[in-house]
Amino acid sequence: MLNDSGRVGEAAKVRVRDAVAALGYQPNHGARSLRSRRTRQIAYVIPRVQLLPDNYIMQQFLQSLAAASARQNYSMVIAVPDGDPREEIRRLVASRSVDAFLLSELQPADPRVVMLAETGMPFACFGRTGPALPQHWVDIDNREATAAAVEHVLSRGFDRIAFLGYRSGNHWDAERVAGFKAGLTRSGMAAEDADVLLVNDAGARKKVRSLLTPAHPSARPDAIVTSSDRLAAVVYGVAAELRLRIGQDLAVTGFDGSVAAGLMHPQLTSVAIPVDDIAARVVARALRQIDNGPDQRPGEVVPAALRLGESTGPKQRAKTTLDSPLPRDRDGSPGVMWKRFQGGALPGGPALPRGESMPGSSGPGSSGPGTSGGSPGAPAVRRVTIADVAADAGVGVGTVSRVVNGSEQVRATTLRAVLDSIDRLGYRPSHAAAALVRGTPHTVAVMVAHLTRPSAVVRVASALSVLEEQGYDTIVCNVDTPLERDRHLETLLPTHRADGVLAICLPFSREQLDQFSRAGVALVTVDAANPGVPQTVIDDILGGQLATEHLIGLGHRRIGFVGDRTFSKPPEGLGFTSSAHRLRGYKQALAAAGLEAEAGLIQRGPHDAASAAELAAQLLKSSDPPSAIFAASDTQAVGVLAAADRLGVAVPDQLSVVGFDDIESAAFLRLTTIRQPLDLSGAEGARRLCALLRRERIHPLRQELPIELIARGSSVNARQG
Repeated sequence: MLNDSGRVGEAAKVRVRDAVAALGYQPNHGARSLRSRRTRQIAYVIPRVQLLPDNYIMQQFLQSLAAASARQNYSMVIAVPDGDPREEIRRLVASRSVDAFLLSELQPADPRVVMLAETGMPFACFGRTGPALPQHWVDIDNREATAAAVEHVLSRGFDRIAFLGYRSGNHWDAERVAGFKAGLTRSGMAAEDADVLLVNDAGARKKVRSLLTPAHPSARPDAIVTSSDRLAAVVYGVAAELRLRIGQDLAVTGFDGSVAAGLMHPQLTSVAIPVDDIAARVVARALRQIDNGPDQRPGEVVPAALRLGESTGPKQRAKTTLDSPLPRDRDGSPGVMWKRFQGGALPGGPALPRGESMPGSSGPGSSGPGTSGGSPGAPAVRRVTIADVAADAGVGVGTVSRVVNGSEQVRATTLRAVLDSIDRLGYRPSHAAAALVRGTPHTVAVMVAHLTRPSAVVRVASALSVLEEQGYDTIVCNVDTPLERDRHLETLLPTHRADGVLAICLPFSREQLDQFSRAGVALVTVDAANPGVPQTVIDDILGGQLATEHLIGLGHRRIGFVGDRTFSKPPEGLGFTSSAHRLRGYKQALAAAGLEAEAGLIQRGPHDAASAAELAAQLLKSSDPPSAIFAASDTQAVGVLAAADRLGVAVPDQLSVVGFDDIESAAFLRLTTIRQPLDLSGAEGARRLCALLRRERIHPLRQELPIELIARGSSVNARQG
């Protein structure tokens, strides 16, 4: 059943799953790959810009892909190329470390697709390919969706419509401009007379202000259709400065349908991209090729609906319930693994040193599959070497080495022959051997709890930049559960897969710390206290005090708290303490002011916006609701804002809200928050790990970074009486 055989009855499947859960069994993925020739991993190749915290829709797509892959028992390997993405694809194909590729943000003649089509690797895309390429794509109709937004605005009585989009070479941006013009033309209006404003983020505000303040007031547009929710937020800001009422003096539409769109006031009308559906279809198309060979079906167009808000005119507000909560984070979904392969290829010609192993082998001295150290009496299995591959393919060892390391100095026919031999023999290159050829340790693992959370993304991105500067390859391992953490440790430490580990938001038990010492693997942690280990942290207790003291200083006396549930200590749990420490600071600040920390004002649950919304709703619907709420993270503060909005509680007039982290969307939502230097913490952790690998002394072991209160529009003086 674990190997996806279809010859297992449903009753038997239920019994096996129950037994697996009860015993905590973890299948040997290496042994399974020996039998199935599959790695159970899919590669997602993305540009670094998609990791920026303000790229809301692609962050959501990343989460959706991870969840869709996990539902099919696949992990996701994320390649973030710094240069030509084909180099990263070539390395992944040669290493046979993934079964298929996922791509996004495609261009009609995308070179990534051309390469994958030539190699015969299964792949699927979010975005359309040109007619000459395989049609393994899923997309929305950007043109039709924008035209529908135009027609909706016209139906609400607005007739001087302008368009605001991005100046770029991306075909979807061009399609949205074309859709704007098509919508006007279909409605009998002259598209050539309408203002079309194409901007970049840096100059958007200035150009929008110029558009809304023409020499003759009659020339000012009464509606702006935008190509993204982010640009719509810029229009909101400028309109507020000019005292223009959104939905009355000026209609606005967005594009994306992000969570932030639902929290804008008035609520933004936006084209909602069905990200979850698209991700599921993309993963399904890739897996179908793994199982059944080339996919001859045409591409799929998924409808993108216009989600109506008040920004295009008055409408009946929905009943104030939480029946339609915010989309949940994908916390708890099985392993996302993010690997970044970088650095120059090995010189062509010399063979790799001895030590190559077959799938599942842990190298010399291991007891995993493929060695003689398995169960008693099991026959030893000879490891497949680079020489075996060369002999099978009829080429030299140097040619195989060039293929494995992604060199372009290999003819297409030879490349296919070598790859076929690698696949047929089950050869896996030795990463440790490659490091020996380079002469220096070049691999660092970043283990991060809940990679798709905004704060984690910022830390990882800054750490990657430092590690890139220092010339390290990086493997990024997502951890959502204790079992995933343990599996990564078992993979990284005994085999010395990485020379050092940067652990973000992950405390370890004493026994786990001893495992690092015995393996000789350097360890540095960020946002987690581990005794005897270099660590970069903040004072979470102080942060809780600052947030609560700010609200007390504004005259609030009934202050609620929304945070995480209690986590068990490692190794049984992940041992997160940040929220608990911020709660302690909240209680200390109340006590210092002579106020009681009422149990009924403290709500704790899962770390996501939807759960926080439910917890906040319980506080706000109580007989004596708080006048302020401190949320232990900005993600949870977003949930508090959503609950207040749906219950008709005005922020900040009736409720003040303070978050923690200062992620990018905090400024977007004008959220008062405790700022911690997320990017600096990731960068400092990476620098300290590099210094440790150079055998430098790290002093002090505990590096504490400063925090500060950032007061914005979500907190004001408490109402008297």
